[in-house]
Amino acid sequence: MPEHILSGIKAIVAMKLRRKGKLQREIAEYLNTNRTEISHYLQGRHPSKKVLRMSQEILKLPPQYAVRIINTLTEDREITSRIIKVLYNPKIEVREDRCILCGACLECPYNAIEMDTRGTVVVDNSRCRLCG
Repeated sequence: MPEHILSGIKAIVAMKLRRKGKLQREIAEYLNTNRTEISHYLQGRHPSKKVLRMSQEILKLPPQYAVRIINTLTEDREITSRIIKVLYNPKIEVREDRCILCGACLECPYNAIEMDTRGTVVVDNSRCRLCG
């Protein structure tokens, strides 16, 4: 079942990318799949409507919860990163007035958070996947 839900989320991402003017070939490369599968996604032949509804419900959740679900659907971090980037386009800013410099965020699995030479926490939004 997880692969079906991932397929539904990929279909939603494929439709978003198509609306942005991407070609099927580009979408297939981006999602690391073949053009036939993308064609099925875009024409509504795959996945089933039930799977698409379930995927849409997941994406209605607050991003931090939806991202956790997406991360559990596959171990391929590159694909999850790409999916999350299209769906949420993460932009994180550190609120220095609330940060206590505990360092817990520096354990980011995507290496999106670092401490600069001045001791300030810096987020690389291109790597951020809203996981924490």
